[in-house]
Amino acid sequence: MLNQAYRKTAALSVVVALSMGAAGRTTSLLSDVQRLSLPVEASRVAAYESNPAQMFYRDSATISTSSASVDIERMDRPFMEQLGDGHTLLSLRADSYMRLTGNSVVWGSAAFTTGKYNNIKWSDCIDYLRIAPYVLGDEAGGDLSMRRYTFTGGYSRRYSSWNFGIDADYRAEIAYRNRDPRVKTIVSDLSLRVGGSRLVGEYSLGVAAKLNIYNQSCDLDFYSPINQINTYTLTGMGTFYKRFMGNTNKNSGYTSYGYSASVQFLPTGNRGLYAEAGFEGYRMSQQLRSFNNITLGYTDNKKITASAAYSFRFTEDVTFRPRVSGFVFDRKGTENLFGTSAGMSYDKIGDRKPYSHSLTGATIELPLQMYYRKSYLTGILSVSYDQSVEKYSDPRRKLEASHIVPFCAIDFSSRFSPVWFYTVGVSTYESYASSKKPLLAGLDTTEPLGQCVVSNFDMLRADSRGGSISASVSRLFNGFAATLSATFNYSNYKDLSDNYSTVVSLSVHF
Repeated sequence: MLNQAYRKTAALSVVVALSMGAAGRTTSLLSDVQRLSLPVEASRVAAYESNPAQMFYRDSATISTSSASVDIERMDRPFMEQLGDGHTLLSLRADSYMRLTGNSVVWGSAAFTTGKYNNIKWSDCIDYLRIAPYVLGDEAGGDLSMRRYTFTGGYSRRYSSWNFGIDADYRAEIAYRNRDPRVKTIVSDLSLRVGGSRLVGEYSLGVAAKLNIYNQSCDLDFYSPINQINTYTLTGMGTFYKRFMGNTNKNSGYTSYGYSASVQFLPTGNRGLYAEAGFEGYRMSQQLRSFNNITLGYTDNKKITASAAYSFRFTEDVTFRPRVSGFVFDRKGTENLFGTSAGMSYDKIGDRKPYSHSLTGATIELPLQMYYRKSYLTGILSVSYDQSVEKYSDPRRKLEASHIVPFCAIDFSSRFSPVWFYTVGVSTYESYASSKKPLLAGLDTTEPLGQCVVSNFDMLRADSRGGSISASVSRLFNGFAATLSATFNYSNYKDLSDNYSTVVSLSVHF
């Protein structure tokens, strides 16, 4: 089945790239590939992707890319046990951005990923950071094999000084475990977005809105009739709903309906002010399907984001693009309370709101790009701050930690012949953590669930350092270009864990 899926997605990737690509490109193709790979340019074009109407001004080039990649990550100790201690993923992907006419653009992508998440515990579901804390979980855990399909597509058109756009994206994913408890998880995630913008001098002022529908089903099975593995209906920070624990609770579902809105003020060229603010929210509900589909709990999630950047061109060969960004995220949990049961039916008698989790963060980034004789040198300095505060009211528990992270990177890209260019890059960071004394009333840290809470918090409040090394080489052929790239990342959590990851990819550009 996997080989068949690979063949189908590989064929789809070629069709997307060839049908939307521009045949007969000259050496300008290699220049576009090099330019779009630069860190400053990649950050610039990303600013237009939050509004399908603004995608009209994203770039002047028509380009399509098909790629295959291998992504391997290993950890001595997981940052969160619910996320596992690494993965091995193989991916095929096709992306395209094409100018149909002088007044319209179209874009799209298709991707297939297969592989394995290693040693996940206390979550029998995927997308944990999205659906937490109300999940089914067990102590045994294990590896999850997975397959994921994603599709996106959009269209933007200009009418005089107005632009309108629409796009959609869809993800389907399945994950399963081949040992007790045998998990089978299926995810369906659909988003539809519309946007509009209007020219204001040399700028475009735009607004966009998005709707999201998310569903996940999680089914458990036990092949061994004498197993001693309990499943827990977890409610956050080491708490769980004792009434619904055990092997009788084998099926759960997760649903949400989300929305977002954003406003952008962006230049129609490649210099000037870039500003954006956005809001998004969703309610994630957990249903216990083994108990007549009752809703055990749900979270209300809200996030506010803002960013601003300015592209200066000191000369035609020197670009400076300082950027500031920040976000505030708030999650509040509600647990429903149930009275007596009749069979598998339960009457709701009330609710309580004991759980909350807030995240805040901000980043200042100072990238400088210089050009000389077909070579680009980019230096980036940045510093970021984040804070996490997680609380549970009864029993009283509170975990709080923050980080200050200075970062620097150097990227060099050079055309050493009409048909070749290469890129090398290095980066490094230091994360300085601070935390208050944890409050974990009533938590038994000798039990596996209590040990999980403590382990996750130890990683969160640990100082860390790391860096990356990357290299790529690209060559122009007759009508297309090819790029081979590799990136190695390393991080160390002081006295706790060494983490490694490697990504190798081969891409073809049309």
